[in-house]
Amino acid sequence: MRLRDWEARLSAFLAERRDMPFAWGSMDCALFATAAAAAQTGDDRAAEYRGTYTDRKGSAAALRCLGKGTLLRTMDSLFPRCPPAFARRGDLVWFKGSVGVCVGGEALFVGEVRVAKAAGVMLREGLIAVPRGEWTRAWRV
Repeated sequence: MRLRDWEARLSAFLAERRDMPFAWGSMDCALFATAAAAAQTGDDRAAEYRGTYTDRKGSAAALRCLGKGTLLRTMDSLFPRCPPAFARRGDLVWFKGSVGVCVGGEALFVGEVRVAKAAGVMLREGLIAVPRGEWTRAWRV
């Protein structure tokens, strides 16, 4: 159940992480998305994973030992599924093996995006937007 001020909490959470780069075990897709859910509900369903790994191998081991074997099955065990077309602001969504947070017609994921600058193309790390039509799964928060 979401807290009364969940929208303000979610907005603050996303603003704080807007430019944070990807980091296994602290700012990877799964921990970002589940922390967004925790900001809205006060219930951190991924607390047991936090601080248990620092690389891709450790993440896979945590999913095997603490989760349901894969990120997708683990997300299914933590949150109820809904059709991506019906995902609401704050719900979690799936795109190409990553979990993000619905913010309306798009979702935010941890990653990097190429940005055109006067000096050429630069990479910007942080939260990137993916349109709703690209999501293949969604979960209610």
